[in-house]
Amino acid sequence: MRKNLPVTDREQPFPPGKKLISSTDLRGKIQHCNQDFVDLSGFSREELIGQPHNIVRHPDMPPEAYENMWSHLKAGEPWMGLVKNRCKNGDYYWVSAYVTPVTDSGNVVGYESVRSCPNRADVERAEALYAKIRAGKKIATFWSKLDCSMIFSISVLLIAGLLFLAGFRTAAELILVVDVVLYGAWNYFFRRRTLTEISEQLSRSFTDDLAARSYTDDDLALGRIRVAVLSQQAHLDAVLTRIEDSSEEMKVASSRSAQASIESQDTLRQQQSEIEQVAAAVHEMSMTIAEVSSNVQRTAERAEGARSFSDEGRTVVMETREAIDSLKQSVHAIGDAVESLSQQTSEIVSAAKIIEDIADQTNLLALNAAIEAARAGEHGRGFAVVAEEVRGLAKRTRDSTSEIQGIVEALLTSSRQSVDKAEEGKLAADSGLEKMITAEQTLNDIAENVGTIAEMATQMAAAVEEQSQVSDQINEQVDNISQLASDNLVKGQESTDSVEEMERITAGLHELVVRFK
Repeated sequence: MRKNLPVTDREQPFPPGKKLISSTDLRGKIQHCNQDFVDLSGFSREELIGQPHNIVRHPDMPPEAYENMWSHLKAGEPWMGLVKNRCKNGDYYWVSAYVTPVTDSGNVVGYESVRSCPNRADVERAEALYAKIRAGKKIATFWSKLDCSMIFSISVLLIAGLLFLAGFRTAAELILVVDVVLYGAWNYFFRRRTLTEISEQLSRSFTDDLAARSYTDDDLALGRIRVAVLSQQAHLDAVLTRIEDSSEEMKVASSRSAQASIESQDTLRQQQSEIEQVAAAVHEMSMTIAEVSSNVQRTAERAEGARSFSDEGRTVVMETREAIDSLKQSVHAIGDAVESLSQQTSEIVSAAKIIEDIADQTNLLALNAAIEAARAGEHGRGFAVVAEEVRGLAKRTRDSTSEIQGIVEALLTSSRQSVDKAEEGKLAADSGLEKMITAEQTLNDIAENVGTIAEMATQMAAAVEEQSQVSDQINEQVDNISQLASDNLVKGQESTDSVEEMERITAGLHELVVRFK
């Protein structure tokens, strides 16, 4: 047997007017307990639920008491007895326990105990009785099983016998003795029959020898009857207590339900208000989507127009690039021709230089010839004339060559300027071509992007159209939800009314139980 230690000598008083209620499964594990039991035991509810009920067993309780209890419970019968329980801190408290099997469809599924405050005299008697049991002493004797009337009758018979043996022989004395004996016998049999009838009437009530000795000082037969009556009272008290406990729980639950119903109504009202706001927002969103759809459609059309313009611009740029490329070719050709002319002019300058050198040499030779002709005198006169003519020709040749050289120098300067201009034209043509190529690439990118924008705008227009349809469906569904919310609000009010009615009925039931307890 489980032995819970440590223990103290401090008794915790049973709370007046309270009942300790607990229920267990078939293995004795606690499934439910009320707050009064939690408070007096010192354990928390979490420490009690799911634990064996013997968590509160006191080591002073003899195992025979629990064996007696289980013998009745396993037979499907109730049990009543005085029990000493242990608090969590080792203190103790006494209870008058009434334990009944809990059935479901005729099958025992657990046990329920309702414990009340015991009478102090019963506690003292139970303490003495349990002490004897723990000490191993017998509590049932032959004389304890005899009825008081039987003992009285036997006593009278013994007295009569002694009187007879003592010489009391007169008729009066004998009649008196016989009368006393007959009265005792009649009283015994009458009382026995009465007790038997009462016992038969209380046969369904709990009765037990141990309980009879705990709760009464009467003889065993009368004590069993008293215990049976007490068990009926305990049974009724247990039923009323459980009804009261259940009605109290129902009252709390209905109160919570009423509060929850009120809060639910508030939530429904708020929900309905929010749904109406959502409906307005969805309606406004539908209008916005329609406007966006129109704008997107116009954007798609404009994007398509921009793509056409970009395609045309790309064509113009391509033609311009081809023209600039042709111009570049022409500028390159002109540059090459001017460069060739410059080279030829340089060659003419070189030739003119040679002629000038020849003219200078001829002039020098003519001068030498004239000198020689002068030395020859009359014989050299004709040669002198020729030499003079040659000098004149050389001079004219030099002058002409100088003019030609000046012209060629001017032509060379012009050709060089032309070459420079041609080079600048080539560079400008190359730069223009590069820019046109860049512009063409840019226009290609623009055309591609505009095409993408146009496609996306078209897809967006289709998506917005679908969203518009979905928005219309959502708007319709929100209207339906708003209607359902209104219906739920009405039903919530009906539920609140029903809960309030249940709360009134529960309060009336609680008052009825209190009145009959």
